[in-house]
Amino acid sequence: MSLINIGLSGMNASNTGLSVTAHNIANAMTPGYSRQRVGFGAQMDTGSQGAGVGVSSVERMADNYLNQQIYKQKGSWGFNAISSQYMQKTETLLNNDSTNLNTGLDRFYAALSEASAAPQDVAFRQTIVSQSQSMVQRFNNLNSQFESQSKQVGGQLDASVSEANTLMAGIASMNESIRDAGVSGKSMTDLLDARDESVRELSALLDVNTMYSDDGTVGITLDKGQPLVSGGSASELKQNSDGSLSLQRGNGTLALDGNIGGTIGGLIHYRDGELKGLQHELDVMAYSFATQVNESHQAGFDLNGVPGKAVFGGVDSIDGAAKNLTLLVNDPNQLAFASKAGEPGNSENLQQLIDLKNAPVSIDPTKLSSQDAETYQAAIAKLEGKSLHNGYTGLTGDWAIKTAQIEADTEAAKALVGQAQGDRDSISGVNLDEEAASIMTYTQMYQANAQVISTAQQLFDVTLSMFR
Repeated sequence: MSLINIGLSGMNASNTGLSVTAHNIANAMTPGYSRQRVGFGAQMDTGSQGAGVGVSSVERMADNYLNQQIYKQKGSWGFNAISSQYMQKTETLLNNDSTNLNTGLDRFYAALSEASAAPQDVAFRQTIVSQSQSMVQRFNNLNSQFESQSKQVGGQLDASVSEANTLMAGIASMNESIRDAGVSGKSMTDLLDARDESVRELSALLDVNTMYSDDGTVGITLDKGQPLVSGGSASELKQNSDGSLSLQRGNGTLALDGNIGGTIGGLIHYRDGELKGLQHELDVMAYSFATQVNESHQAGFDLNGVPGKAVFGGVDSIDGAAKNLTLLVNDPNQLAFASKAGEPGNSENLQQLIDLKNAPVSIDPTKLSSQDAETYQAAIAKLEGKSLHNGYTGLTGDWAIKTAQIEADTEAAKALVGQAQGDRDSISGVNLDEEAASIMTYTQMYQANAQVISTAQQLFDVTLSMFR
């Protein structure tokens, strides 16, 4: 093999090295990109003499184990991050002066206490009517905020499910392309990076397990084994009319519980767990507040000597009590503060109403429908024996503790994602300093091989001159 061909092989090899290095540098900020490294091999001619150098491979520096660690941590982070986001919003709502139930209760019972000095004074009575209306609005508004948040979660869940389906279909399509490229011997390094980046995005939406095959494809399942992607085929997530999820695989359908991790699992857990539990407690509070006041009020007589009637309506059942709560007594003269008819200055029944502030919640189960008794059993148990004021204080306190915990879990999960990403980048990431050094090395290699060709040309010229 001539020196010229050897030098040319070195120039071609160094040129390939420069091209790969330039590709690495250009993609240094590309999400999911794995740096590439050129493999060189010595070439031999038929006489076992050195014949220069050849490019044996362009290797993609990727570690599937490290990728799998990112997938696992991403799912945990996605679940905690979305839960933390909504928990913080709700904590602000529960403690806001305009919606805080304890603020309303304090003002309502303060108005009753002030009226005890002159129970026949219409001005005091009008203040009580206004504060009663305010309590109705607080329950109504809190419930409206919770329903609005539930719709917001539902909308975000729809978008996340759609995104997951798009990613799964895309991964399946790339699996096919990767398999075909492997059969034909084509380079597929950048396609593998794009596929793995899609898996990383999917892992933030769901807890996934991955299995890499020898043909370059990846199979993806949920933690409990339900298949999401297998080779070139993808399943499809569907949200049912009741809000639950199912997985459609061909003609078959698999029911999924809410414990699927990631952002999607976090949204379902918050909507069907934390938020629904909070709505149940609010309904129990509205029902208890209204029935306690109504029962005491109906034991007295108003300024006209007429027995008191129910102050609040819309509480025939616990279900929807916060939403349906209304004020039935708008006329201050109809407030029944006296224990006997014809005694407008009598405040004995008014005192019974004032004493309700510290009265424990006690709900008669015989007055509940079987559905209410079953659905609201946990919420009733949490409030039973406590005053409404203490019950709401406990509710907000518990919520603050859970919010702080989920925030801490989110930060921990974020740190673990960062650590896993750092481990991956130590192998697959582009280091611009290293690439700059590679440019210098390949440039020198190119120049040296060019010098070999130049020297070979000079020797050839000398040889020719001998025959002139």
